[in-house]
Amino acid sequence: MAKSFKSEFVKFYKEKLEPYGFKKVKGPQPYFARLVNGEIVHIITYRGSRTNTPGYKSFELNCGIASIYRKRIRFNVTPDSNSYCLICNTTMEELKDHYYRIFIKKRKFYDFEYTEETMQNALEKSLIEAKFIIEQLDKYTDMESTLEFFMKHNGGFTVTFSDLLSDSFSDEEGLYYVINDESVNIDNIIMCMKLDAELIEDEYWKEDSRKDLYEFEENLKIRRQKFQADEEQYNEGMKILQQRKEDNLKMLKEYKVI
Repeated sequence: MAKSFKSEFVKFYKEKLEPYGFKKVKGPQPYFARLVNGEIVHIITYRGSRTNTPGYKSFELNCGIASIYRKRIRFNVTPDSNSYCLICNTTMEELKDHYYRIFIKKRKFYDFEYTEETMQNALEKSLIEAKFIIEQLDKYTDMESTLEFFMKHNGGFTVTFSDLLSDSFSDEEGLYYVINDESVNIDNIIMCMKLDAELIEDEYWKEDSRKDLYEFEENLKIRRQKFQADEEQYNEGMKILQQRKEDNLKMLKEYKVI
């Protein structure tokens, strides 16, 4: 019987990730997750990648962060279907110290080729990158630091501020950050992003980043002020966050993460 890469991945990383607090998420999908400080969920998985080597397949490690205030943490879909909430290890390597790709340089792809006979060897090679991912995830342990991760690695998608009470996007954290701006220094993160944007060498992308940041900052301030000025809306938002917290913690128990 042919080996399944997914089952080999799960078997290999179940042992390797356990000392770091990661547990295999219950179910058929190859997710590993851990809950940090009761609020932050760190996720590690993999996705298939392209290869030009005849007879070989390839994979790359992926990771992500969610919070228990998200409308829905999705472990019931494949990593491919969850791709906009995940980043590959190559991207994390490029952006570990910056919000933008500052310098134009040749990317080093950290994907791993394998055949049925060399799966184990490819998994062993990937362990170095897995440890790097964990080292980076260790930096994001509360809602304030996690906002930095979202802005750095997800392009702000997970902190959009449209339809805050309904969150048309199930994988976003905007409601939390609108309500809790006093305990989360959003202004400091935006300032760091502005300083980072000035380091971009390409003038077109530098100017484009300046415009995007200005629009994001203005949009955030206006929405935050309107939301917090409306007592009924604000109280409804607090109820929603509490319900999400309860629902997500229950879900994490069902998935055997906690």
